[in-house]
Amino acid sequence: SLTRIDPGVNFDWGYGSPAAGLGAETFSARWTGQVEAPASGTFTFYTVSDDGVRLWVNGQPLIDNWTRHAATEDRGTIALTAGQRYD
Repeated sequence: SLTRIDPGVNFDWGYGSPAAGLGAETFSARWTGQVEAPASGTFTFYTVSDDGVRLWVNGQPLIDNWTRHAATEDRGTIALTAGQRYD
């Protein structure tokens, strides 16, 4: 297993994996952090994944596509308040 701090979540490992010793088809990744809305309103979050992906914001599941699939874009929306931080 691997633990690290990433400044953002925007990776394309292609046919590789996040680190040496992790199989390209046998790893799972989980990030935790917070987002802060720059303005109040409805925001759309996007993911592009090759196989399963889940995205939660403020305890709400926005994206749940836990299937085997080729590169797929998913999206989910949520209302956020300016200046507030959300897990």
